Amino acid sequence: MSRPMQSGPTSSSPDEPRRAPSSRLTWVDSGRGIAIVLVALYHSASWLLGAGFPIDTWRQINEALSALRMPLFFVLAGLFAAKWLVSSWGDLWRSKIRLFAWVFIVWEAIGSVVYMIGLRMKGNGIDVLGAARDLLLSPFAPRFELWFIWALALFFIVAKLLRRVDWRIQLAVAGLASAIALSGWETANVGWSGSIKYFFFFLAGLYLRQTILSIGRMRIGPVAILAVATWVGLSTVIAIFSLRWVPGLYFVDCLLGVFTGIMASRALAGVPRLVSIGSNTMPIYLAHTPVIILTAYAVSLLATVVPFGATAWLLPPIVAAFAITVSLLLSNAAQKPPLALLYRPPGRGVARVS
Repeated sequence: MSRPMQSGPTSSSPDEPRRAPSSRLTWVDSGRGIAIVLVALYHSASWLLGAGFPIDTWRQINEALSALRMPLFFVLAGLFAAKWLVSSWGDLWRSKIRLFAWVFIVWEAIGSVVYMIGLRMKGNGIDVLGAARDLLLSPFAPRFELWFIWALALFFIVAKLLRRVDWRIQLAVAGLASAIALSGWETANVGWSGSIKYFFFFLAGLYLRQTILSIGRMRIGPVAILAVATWVGLSTVIAIFSLRWVPGLYFVDCLLGVFTGIMASRALAGVPRLVSIGSNTMPIYLAHTPVIILTAYAVSLLATVVPFGATAWLLPPIVAAFAITVSLLLSNAAQKPPLALLYRPPGRGVARVS
């Protein structure tokens, strides 16, 4: 078999993976766990803010954490994607794209209904016909947090189409586009914008795999500590002073965020619960936002009777933990039809977002 991702004598990446390891890397699962927990925390704070809770501090906290959250998720998603570039299109469809497409459509429909409850909670009007139209258009213009699933399917397809293009050109072009998009340029759709922002990080995980794995093995010395400290300081400054608009600054922050995320993944690889969460991110990603919306709505009704006061600041991590737990319980309960169809197309198993 020819070497993967090769289009010429000098086009293959020096970090090009030969074969995915047979054993799982614990820190990779803990990294996925960190990313999905931060995603749930972000959405919990956002919907609780929308419900009127005075937790503005969480806005800046999540802003600072954003440079780690999605970049790390996409780097880890690309880390073991190499085999799909040399597999047949049929294998890619059956093993990845079909699953992503199915759960995207199913949970877009569920999300559309729950989102209207969220709009009511915020005091906004509900446009049923508009929601139905947006649902029909969602395969082309994804909505809600499910843009990640849509983007991931797109990344696998585009990476396979580009497999014979020099990996350095791919990273350079995707990196430039990412730097521009992360500096404040937005498209008309969250999925389109997110794809431009984060395709570089997926490609980095794909083509710089050995470098990423080496970082996961490196000694935590002065250089690593300085890099993490720089990320903490830079993320804080960007969040406090709203400096994302500075060209390239937030992109650099995201690169440092990936490094910091890997260091944190290593440090927390001994936490079994986090590793377990990271090895099963798909059900959490699909269900956590509807659970968060319904929970935020219930808590907002409770607040009219029992004011939370200063304790409202504790709500985002509590709601996030609850949403993760409920999402996993729902997935565990949905092992047989018809509930199993929430997580897999007929005849397919549940796959991890990786």
